[in-house]
Amino acid sequence: MPRSYGSNRGFTLIEVAVALAIVALAVGAVAGVLSSGLLGTRVAGDVDAALAVAQEKLAEPEAAAAMRPGHAEGVFAERFEWRRTVSPYDDEAAPSPDPLATVLRLYRIEVAVAWRDGHRRRQVALSTLRLAPVPP
Repeated sequence: MPRSYGSNRGFTLIEVAVALAIVALAVGAVAGVLSSGLLGTRVAGDVDAALAVAQEKLAEPEAAAAMRPGHAEGVFAERFEWRRTVSPYDDEAAPSPDPLATVLRLYRIEVAVAWRDGHRRRQVALSTLRLAPVPP
């Protein structure tokens, strides 16, 4: 019995090309999602590290015997630049004659940590108020 060419059950070259194009688009989309996820994870890790540096620098003046107003700055892990500012805090709403003002003082401590993420400069900043003895 002779075979007819119309009854072959296979894929044509056009069908294979369309299927490969669909697979390529799907793989490209998945690769883009994975790339974005990895970038987000790296940025979150950098923010966590910067926050840890900022929290450490916030706690340092508290360990000192007396806080002194001023600035300090440095670099952590050759990547994170930090700057700490300690200044007296004056509360305008506080009662004017405060008997503790000669013994204790309220200080504002601000820490900013900055780093480069590719071409972008990122920064986190923390601040707090601390009560400490007045320096002699």
